[in-house]
Amino acid sequence: MNRATQSAGPTAERLAGRIDYTVLAPDHTIAQVEQACAQALHFGFAAVAVSAYDVGRAARRLADSPVAVAGTVGIPFGHSGTRTKEVEADTCVEAGAGEIDMVLNLIAAGSGRWAHVRDEIAAVRRVADGLVLKVILETCYLTDDAKRRACLLAVEAGADFVKTSTGFGPGGATVADVRLMKATVGAAARVKAAGGIRTVAQVRAMLDAGADRIGTSAGPAIMDEFAVRRREP
Repeated sequence: MNRATQSAGPTAERLAGRIDYTVLAPDHTIAQVEQACAQALHFGFAAVAVSAYDVGRAARRLADSPVAVAGTVGIPFGHSGTRTKEVEADTCVEAGAGEIDMVLNLIAAGSGRWAHVRDEIAAVRRVADGLVLKVILETCYLTDDAKRRACLLAVEAGADFVKTSTGFGPGGATVADVRLMKATVGAAARVKAAGGIRTVAQVRAMLDAGADRIGTSAGPAIMDEFAVRRREP
């Protein structure tokens, strides 16, 4: 058994503690956010990831609990520009977010404007001082070299996590990308795998590859599957 499997552990509590339960579908409702918070409390998820509009509601629902609220910035494309991202991050912070998941600027990355990518992450880092900052690469649009560079710049700018995907692109998390990202950042940051993860087997594969967090809109289904598997002879 390797380090990632050991740290994930065989218990439901340890598995749930790696999951960021995501509620970001374009047509989601307030009732779904409230339900997600209740499910996060029930299972013991690490965080509930929501839009800036939903952060205050989730923060009130999860107050005095170990479940964090992760506010999102720049979803889904990261094209909104530095000032807009600063305002969006500030909105999340003021509403009670404990974590920020931001999309890097894909236009800048694709155009080789890496200094702008770094500076934009650093700007959000300043707004979210003291909070956990996760930088979403949206790996399906990047070459391996660009993924490495984005990871290094995210760390340089103060990110706590590098994250694979938003779940809105044409591709989500892959084991290969998680391994590449973990090999790049080493101990300087953690890796969050997100996008298309819906089964226990996928979660375990990502953890084994080096992920520390799993972003998924299927958190309760994954926990239910885990419980069924535990009862099987």
